[in-house]
Amino acid sequence: MQRNPMAHSVRLALAAMGIASLAGYNVQAHAQTSAPAASTTAAAPSGTGSTDDGNGTNKTDKKKATNLTAITVTGQLAAIQRAESIKQNAVNVVDSISAEENGKFPDPNVADALQRVPGVSVNRSGGESSQIAIRGFGPDFVAVTVNGRQMATASGTRAFDFDVLPADIISLAQVNKTSSADIPEVDIGGVVDIQTARPLDFSGFHATGSAAGVNSNLTGSWAGKTTPKVSGLAGWTNATHTFGVLASVQYYKRDDIQINTQANSWYANQDISKLSGLSNPNYTNVAIPETLANNVLNEERTRKNVTASIDWVPIDQLTVKFDTLYAGYDVKPFEHEFGEYGNASDLQSLTTDANGTVLNYVRKPAGVMSNDYVVAYNPSDEKMMQNGLNLAFNVDPSSTISLDISNSKAWNKQSPYGYFAVIGTRNIGVNPTWTNNGDSQPPSYTNILPTTNFTDLYAHCCNMGGQSNNVTEGVTQYQLNFSKSFESGILSNLEFGVQENRDYNKSVSVTTPDGILCNAYCGYAVHVPADVVGAYLYTPPAPISGVSQPGLPTQWIQYNVPAYYNWLTTPAAYNQLTPDKRAALLAALAQYGSFGAKVNPGSFNEVRETEKAAFAKAVFEGTMWEKPWALDVGVRYLHVNSESQAIFQSPISYYVDPNDTSASQVAYGPLQPQSASGGYHKWLPAINFKVNLLDNLIYRFSASKTLTPPQLSNLYYNNAFGTRPESLTITRGNPDLQPYTSTNFDTGLEWYIDDASYLALETFYKHVSNFSTIVSTPVSFLGQTWSLSEPINLNSARIYGEELTFNYQFKNVLPAPFDGLGMAFNYTHVQSSANLSPGTIAASGKFAVPGIGDSANISGYYEKGRWQVRLAYNWRGKYLESLSYGSGAQPATRTDYGQLDLSASYKLNNHVSLFVSGTNLTQSHLYDYSVYPNRFLYAEADGTVYTVGVRGTF
Repeated sequence: MQRNPMAHSVRLALAAMGIASLAGYNVQAHAQTSAPAASTTAAAPSGTGSTDDGNGTNKTDKKKATNLTAITVTGQLAAIQRAESIKQNAVNVVDSISAEENGKFPDPNVADALQRVPGVSVNRSGGESSQIAIRGFGPDFVAVTVNGRQMATASGTRAFDFDVLPADIISLAQVNKTSSADIPEVDIGGVVDIQTARPLDFSGFHATGSAAGVNSNLTGSWAGKTTPKVSGLAGWTNATHTFGVLASVQYYKRDDIQINTQANSWYANQDISKLSGLSNPNYTNVAIPETLANNVLNEERTRKNVTASIDWVPIDQLTVKFDTLYAGYDVKPFEHEFGEYGNASDLQSLTTDANGTVLNYVRKPAGVMSNDYVVAYNPSDEKMMQNGLNLAFNVDPSSTISLDISNSKAWNKQSPYGYFAVIGTRNIGVNPTWTNNGDSQPPSYTNILPTTNFTDLYAHCCNMGGQSNNVTEGVTQYQLNFSKSFESGILSNLEFGVQENRDYNKSVSVTTPDGILCNAYCGYAVHVPADVVGAYLYTPPAPISGVSQPGLPTQWIQYNVPAYYNWLTTPAAYNQLTPDKRAALLAALAQYGSFGAKVNPGSFNEVRETEKAAFAKAVFEGTMWEKPWALDVGVRYLHVNSESQAIFQSPISYYVDPNDTSASQVAYGPLQPQSASGGYHKWLPAINFKVNLLDNLIYRFSASKTLTPPQLSNLYYNNAFGTRPESLTITRGNPDLQPYTSTNFDTGLEWYIDDASYLALETFYKHVSNFSTIVSTPVSFLGQTWSLSEPINLNSARIYGEELTFNYQFKNVLPAPFDGLGMAFNYTHVQSSANLSPGTIAASGKFAVPGIGDSANISGYYEKGRWQVRLAYNWRGKYLESLSYGSGAQPATRTDYGQLDLSASYKLNNHVSLFVSGTNLTQSHLYDYSVYPNRFLYAEADGTVYTVGVRGTF
């Protein structure tokens, strides 16, 4: 009989924590009966689940809380105590991080800071974290609010781009792992609320500031350019503490060099006999990579942020709060690439393993494969803004009505400024040979022509602009809440509320129109003089084992892209074209004037959603066998209407250029606007219960229903065409998709040893339905067989696991000076009933849950006198990154990753301190594969980032 995973998890939790509870009888001298008070900074009236009353005491605990506000602790210890207090007092399952002081986080952005939270793991790129997962559920399953309000993001997906927000804005970041009816957003993974500092948190004038130098280097040493990081915060309150203002600014710049190698995609089940004309039965059902691209990115990353807040209490019954936030994150990635593109029709021999993975192949000497010298630029300049106004009126001492109005907008409009240019040398007269180097090194090419010959250069592709889409998103939100607390009886609090969100997301590409550049020049048929394009020899950084291609050339040709594109408009270039191509090019130039980027109407997509919600929640308190308990029970009703709009442009012709059989050329027909609507409504109940089995031992149980909206790209009502001969695809969205829905159960025990030490073991179980699953069917189109892929609601899965947290401060165990030592450890184990095995990949309706994997953090810290030191190791286990990656539409897996970070500070006096931090001291790198470990997909190295600076508080 199969063991029920939830029951097994519960038994495990009870057994482990039962031992802890017995031990708890022997540590009563050190145990706390009430946690230290922790200030809150939430601006929005509706809850974060734990319904903090503004003094660090939950409304649910108000009757029995002990006021410890006279205890003053600062630094890392204060942050740990605050997080522990919030967790202990909450009724739902909550974890959090808080700043030691305002503006004092060693991490560059909010995601890097959140990775310290139990159960939170991050997606990394460019030496920073960008998005988060909670208990294995990826970024699209995590809702994010700022001060209780939904924040727009220009990621182009439901996932929130945390890297836009500097960590310095955080006063508190609270991760709600179980639902409560008053939380204004709902998501299956969880809800993160980022809370900024409030003016009335301070008295009188208060200011902090810091200035630092940032150095990023692949070698792990301090070398190259050092860039600035500065931040400042200033606030003032009047003598009666009824009016306050607070403002902050942050500026961060980092110059980064990244090395990455990629295969782009793998094409499975290829019939090489048919494609190459080889009559060998072993050449069927072969998996081959799309390319081998060797990239060096020189990046300039600049982060700017401004916040301002006003708190005003004009009369005793009324509190007015206003917040504004602006954040910008500008990334300029200049790419130097040496590419070696694949082509299944160009193979003359190959070997494979038992899984059909190619181990070695030799290409023909006809020059179909070229040494591609690529210069690319894909800029991103994401900006966010949010304005919010909150009015809270106390009808009487126990009743409050609050109105919250907010507007948020995000945009990234760099599509016209990117480019992707290729000049190549055809490998005529040699047999390029590709070798699979196993599961820990990228593959490699040998027997190619020299990469330094300036006399053998030919034009290829591709375009101006279009490396990413212009994305704009907006959110307008209204919240009206009423709450009433009760001082006697078991009913502690009642809360009701209504909410409306109006969201829109627009996406469009700006690029060279109608493929005119590639239609003319793709195929390496036009000779390029080296001097007219400013060609030069580029020397990449030293290769990195496990990331760089073995045997990578030590130099390759690069050039000036504007000079190259300008030359392609001259007679010296287009007179080398065939008459028909020359005529088409001149007609296009006469129509458009240049190869410059222009809006592509056929790429336009827009999704608009109107979400209306209402909730009711009650909190009960009492004692059971003289043990205090609290029950949070409520329901949220959600009604969503959506409308998808697109402009459709279908191909009307397709052919393969004989000069470049790895690609095809397509002409498109007239524009056809189209739209469709969808929607859903759901009841989402939630129950959270906790009971103090001992003064310092808490048992919790939660049950709820939650949902995650369909992915934005799956709602787009447009068709996208993949025109590689090996993989002709049509991808389209489905505006009728329903949301993912989940039934959730959580239980756990928490043993609070003292105000900075606790042990917790929690288990969770989620039964998720309505997964959007991509279904592919063959269709005949333009005389070819294409694979049509579209999402439908099809599958369900069970996700379950355990989460262990142990924080300990040695002040009561070790003698001075070692009593400043402390440690924090957490480990999250996640499993899914939907596992993707190689045998199921080729099956119709293939399904697995991306993001599922274990994660852990361990850190040691020392805080004593003038010194603070923290050493932290963050680890994320192997996980499925994508179910359908690249044009080959094969699954992608990211291998496990861990990195070591260090931060330290020394206080010169009560106002000034010095600090230093190092990120990725282990120089760890990312590594992806497709289906099997020896199908290399991607590797990336970013090196180590050091920060050294001074901080002042006044």
